[in-house]
Amino acid sequence: MKIVVAPDSFKESLSAFDVAKAMEEGVKARAPEAIVKLVPMADGGEGTVDTLSAYKKDAHTVHVKNPLGRKVEATYITLPYKGKDVAVIECAASTGIDLVPRKERDPFLLNSYGLGEQIAHAVEQGIRHIVVTLGGSATTDGGTGMLQALGYRFLDEAGEELSMDRNVLCDVASIDGSGVLEELEECTFTIACDVSNPFYGKNGAAFVYGPQKGATSLDVEQLDAGLRQFAEVTREHTGSDITHVPGAGAAGGLGGALAGFLQGQMQPGFELVADLTGLEEELREADLVFTGEGKLDSQSMNGKVPIGVAKTAEKYGIPSVAFGGSVETECDYSPLSAVFSIQHGPGTLEEAMDADNASRNISFLAKQVVGLFM
Repeated sequence: MKIVVAPDSFKESLSAFDVAKAMEEGVKARAPEAIVKLVPMADGGEGTVDTLSAYKKDAHTVHVKNPLGRKVEATYITLPYKGKDVAVIECAASTGIDLVPRKERDPFLLNSYGLGEQIAHAVEQGIRHIVVTLGGSATTDGGTGMLQALGYRFLDEAGEELSMDRNVLCDVASIDGSGVLEELEECTFTIACDVSNPFYGKNGAAFVYGPQKGATSLDVEQLDAGLRQFAEVTREHTGSDITHVPGAGAAGGLGGALAGFLQGQMQPGFELVADLTGLEEELREADLVFTGEGKLDSQSMNGKVPIGVAKTAEKYGIPSVAFGGSVETECDYSPLSAVFSIQHGPGTLEEAMDADNASRNISFLAKQVVGLFM
């Protein structure tokens, strides 16, 4: 019997790799002869680099600017994929909301310069295939900071160069690309993105995500106007119309900047991680798959790992079972064969999220469930 274990992390409790190891331990306790293949997963958002670190990879830690311009360490990885080296860069590592204290979340100060520094570092290391995962960003700068770090100069109406120390989105009148990193022309970019928001408008970057990042209603109006203007300037400079590109509004407009200036191609996050990890290849010969995440609920249906794993397993007629730290009972979890909570009984949230407790509970449940398929 071959069992693939392909869980997401249990956020703030166990990494995806640790969940997979706990599942393996439970399976082996009941079925020592079983072949257990660990394929820890992520949905392409925050935590993707940590998950992929469980595979053959090289880690690169660089000193970059956080959204406030303060130096932080940000790590990206390179790994082999289809005969080439690919860099996987998480925007949250340099532009993440967690890097900015709540009282300092002024949307007109925060920029994405650090993400551009990470990309530039990867390019300078000779990497020509780059994956950028979007999610958890603090910024609404339309990607202007990132582009400044890559050599683009943004000018105001007077032709003066705009600062690199703030969000210049609302002041860009023209673009000078003469100093752009030349090697970018040799690069391909893939954007891991699970939202379809346009660059601007009522469903765009500012209106949908701005309030979560500290923007007031007046700020949102101003930022949206800046995004509209920047989309037009982008079209004039690059010939690319990012106005209605699905996902252009992701991460404060980073999706649009990556698509318009770097010809980045959008790909759903789960699909991308599944490709990089070889999930489907492992499932072709499997008899059973275990997956899971910290909370199974209605959001699990929207590009999350358990449903993605189940859909892939369904193609090969393989039963799939999901484990959850908690399970909302009102949801239809098809095509999963079954879902189970790892909790044994009443307890505090702290007890439930304790890493040792969670690991033991996962192993115990895996031991019981695998017995149903023997």
